[in-house]
Amino acid sequence: MRAGKLTRWQKAGALVPMAVLVGAWGVALANSGLASAVDGQSDSDIPAVPSTAFDDPASVQETPAGIDPRAGTEGTVATLSTDGIPNAALSAYKRAETLLAQADAGCKLPWSVLAAIGRVESNHGRINGNSLDASGAATPGIYGPQLDGSSGFAKISDTDGGALDQDPVYDRAVGPMQFIPGTWKSVGVDADNDGAKNPQDVDDAATSAGIYLCAGPGDLSTPDGLRTAVLRYNQSDSYASTVIAIADAYAQGNYTAAPNTVGSSAPLVHRGSDQSISESDRQAAIAAEQQAKATPTATETSGSTSSSTTPSTTTTPKSTSSSGSTPQPTTAAPTASSSGNVTQLVEDITEGDIPAVTTWAEAKTLCVANGVSALDLIGLSNCISDLLKVG
Repeated sequence: MRAGKLTRWQKAGALVPMAVLVGAWGVALANSGLASAVDGQSDSDIPAVPSTAFDDPASVQETPAGIDPRAGTEGTVATLSTDGIPNAALSAYKRAETLLAQADAGCKLPWSVLAAIGRVESNHGRINGNSLDASGAATPGIYGPQLDGSSGFAKISDTDGGALDQDPVYDRAVGPMQFIPGTWKSVGVDADNDGAKNPQDVDDAATSAGIYLCAGPGDLSTPDGLRTAVLRYNQSDSYASTVIAIADAYAQGNYTAAPNTVGSSAPLVHRGSDQSISESDRQAAIAAEQQAKATPTATETSGSTSSSTTPSTTTTPKSTSSSGSTPQPTTAAPTASSSGNVTQLVEDITEGDIPAVTTWAEAKTLCVANGVSALDLIGLSNCISDLLKVG
């Protein structure tokens, strides 16, 4: 029989003193190596878990802010270890697992599920410029969009007078686990024993999420039990699939602990993997990249075109005197590649009305102006020599 269960008629009465029943963490928690809620304090009290599931969901956003829509589930899972879990959040998830194991042994809630929900809902308290402070509180505070029924959001009129979500008209999801204020009033606990039930505090939020998931029947160590519980938390199939995929990755060790002050970074998403665009657009992006890789670059093709001469828009300089003054542009002429046909180039240059070239400097100027690279020492030397001969 599952420990700590209450009968249906006791549920309402149990929720009121639930915060009082959550202690520091007890001997079992100390043995786990995790920090207690309050330094130096030890208590074996554990939370009470209702025997019936909650009617209202904890979260209502189908696409929570913790997941970049471009990355989607696959891209998010691929970057879990590099994105990291803040130390305060990781400790809160594992403490909640320990507490819920004592409160309801039959639930078998792993910390990785709580961590996955925290990742999906708020990237562990790091969305919208937030970070977790030393006490585990999201600062300056996480508030979801106004649930006014617009833009595909649910419509939930105010249930807390704006006390939790700072909105006296409509509800907003709050904190790292994005609880709706109405649900938080039923399930929220003071898990760190600081005297306040605070949905912005990851300790309170993680343990409260665990109570929510374990309420009612179900073994969360089974695929069916886990999916059913996550779908109660948020009634979106895609949400449940993402949470379960992330939880599996965390359970396999695909995570790292990060300092609380280290924020998350936006994922580098290739357009061919961008989940925010259509499948046809992704396929087009992939095809374009493959085509670009298959197309030789100018450097790769320079060897095969070395014997060709290409047209140029560069004008042919004309000397104003034979005393070495700066030549002036006159008519256009073809250019030679770095190892092109210098003889043909010289013939093209000298076909026009060009005064005799008597200096090396004049010849060099003409050659460079007509496309012979200054780095092509052999080609430039041949061009200069030929022009001086013609002159």
